[in-house]
Amino acid sequence: MNNRLVISSTIGFMCIGLTAWMHGLGLTHWVAGPNMHLIMLFTLGTVVLGVMAILSFFHGRTLEAVIFFGFAGLAFTEVHLSGMGQMGARGYSSGTLGWFGLIWAVFFFYVWLGSFKAGWARSLFLLALWLAILAACLRNWIGWEGFSYINGYLVLFTGLVATYISAAEIVNHGCGKMVLKTGMKDGA
Repeated sequence: MNNRLVISSTIGFMCIGLTAWMHGLGLTHWVAGPNMHLIMLFTLGTVVLGVMAILSFFHGRTLEAVIFFGFAGLAFTEVHLSGMGQMGARGYSSGTLGWFGLIWAVFFFYVWLGSFKAGWARSLFLLALWLAILAACLRNWIGWEGFSYINGYLVLFTGLVATYISAAEIVNHGCGKMVLKTGMKDGA
């Protein structure tokens, strides 16, 4: 393993971790503010993550490239539907938002199914992300505010797992041995 292979994974999962954490804090009402998380969601979740997806793809880490491209697309959709885009959420019904979320849930479900050989950490990350998106769909369709909290806490957990994967990649590489386990067969 060389530094080029570690850096895209480390930065990519850290972008997801920070983005998910900040978004989850807003969903669980731990912090309140004027769409601070949307700016971070756009910057880290789309721009930086898109670059890390391209680097992962060229380094042969296709699962991570798919995860990063998918999360960047999800973040872009979320930002657009939340009002930062030109058309904003004002034009969309909650049912429509639920259907947008369902498409992303289906995508991350089959990515999760394809991740079983990539180690428990990546599988757990994708499972939590899939469940968080499903909770958001149910919130939009049913309208029960409890699903917003379920979604928020699942997003927070997703961010923690992504941050753990990022830390494991860099710590294991720096130490030259497996210190933080992720379940990958190549020692990471």
